[in-house]
Amino acid sequence: MRQRTPEEYTYMLNVLDKAESGPIIDQKEFDNICIHSKIKQLVDKYDIHFEKEKSVPADERLADRLFLAGMELALETGVYCIDTQRQMRWNADELDWIIKCTPSTEVLGSGKDSVTILKRRPGDTIRVSVVGGPSGIPVPEDLFESIMLSYAQEPLIDIIDDASLLRTHGRPIRAGSPWEVVGCWQEAKMIFKVLERANRPGLAIGCAENAPTALGEIATTTYGGFRLTDWHHNALISELKTTYSELIRAIQYTQIGCRSHGFYNPIYGGYAGGHEGVSIAIVGGLILMRACYGATTMNAGPSHPHLSCDTHPDLLPAQALAFQALSRNTNLLIANFIRPVAGPCTKDILYEVAALTIASVASGISLVEGVQSARGINSAHCSGLEARFAAQVAHSCEGMTPADANLIVRSLVSKYANRQKELQKGKSFLDIYNLDLVQPTDEWRDVYEAVAQELHTEYGLLLED
Repeated sequence: MRQRTPEEYTYMLNVLDKAESGPIIDQKEFDNICIHSKIKQLVDKYDIHFEKEKSVPADERLADRLFLAGMELALETGVYCIDTQRQMRWNADELDWIIKCTPSTEVLGSGKDSVTILKRRPGDTIRVSVVGGPSGIPVPEDLFESIMLSYAQEPLIDIIDDASLLRTHGRPIRAGSPWEVVGCWQEAKMIFKVLERANRPGLAIGCAENAPTALGEIATTTYGGFRLTDWHHNALISELKTTYSELIRAIQYTQIGCRSHGFYNPIYGGYAGGHEGVSIAIVGGLILMRACYGATTMNAGPSHPHLSCDTHPDLLPAQALAFQALSRNTNLLIANFIRPVAGPCTKDILYEVAALTIASVASGISLVEGVQSARGINSAHCSGLEARFAAQVAHSCEGMTPADANLIVRSLVSKYANRQKELQKGKSFLDIYNLDLVQPTDEWRDVYEAVAQELHTEYGLLLED
């Protein structure tokens, strides 16, 4: 496994200096001038515009212009530290060094369950890695192990991402309280039991999902808890903001040498603007997550303001083009984050999953991450079957070009777009899985098999077992 260097630790100390000594700026000014006005300017300066018939853009010059726009946003806007009210900025030499020094591979997990994540470019045949899990969906304590086993037992899943507990030992999990630590320890103990049951003890775990602050993460990444080989999280707050809590996580990860994953969710229609602005925010944001946190992998999960999803028709080209811009011009190990409107046991969740997966894999991502089903807000509305489907679709479209992906994605969008406002939450895990066998019911399996057959018949995609 790649070890952190002393230079990386010294670099992170300099990041902390930026949070303490950067220019003081009012948050409203940062939002309105540094984000909103700047992104509008960059859209025009670099001519970032999408053709209406393109769900997956295939213009390499446009992707490269988008990269330059994202770099300029990262250079001139930087990151706002909420705790100090200071603007953290990196100069051009620093950003160039950060990009050049980014490793093109990373290993997560251990032993037979380890996975090597590889840098990919648009149209690459290189195998994409798969993260499967509820990704923070709230679940009851008594269902956590069964739900997580439904993912861990899927052989195509390379990394598992935990659900969040609704309560811990019957008590609410309050951020920054001892109950956050209790909840994270309960999460760790239960997920390790799940991995043993699945005979995959070395599988990397996305953790700690019950840590709204750095407290729970640091308390449980220790002896008997989460491991250095697991997948530890950082986040940029929309838009391009951080906190001491996130910086504490980052310095801890660097100090102990564990692998971290950064995520950033630009808001469509907010300070970033429309889908052109969102695409610039994604590129700049992922570069800044590497700069601010030293993240080894990172994803964007832009959010629709009303639907709280990233599968909306306007968000697909924004993500696809941003992924192309980054994969063509950097070694960043980038991921999508599949957050559909629809929930389990509906056809629409599978159409949404397939559309974003195909658009992203063809655009050069290294990891497929999902599925945060039914917008991630409905308790226990999740299952391993939709994650299996995402993995199968991902591997079926390796080697597909953005131009070829566009035809399929546009067709898939036509199958679900008009129904997204219905907010089909589908069915809960209790209704779609046999708890004794931890297998999908006939009803959910029939829906899955029908859509899998559609993908084969209509688009020639053969889903592997």
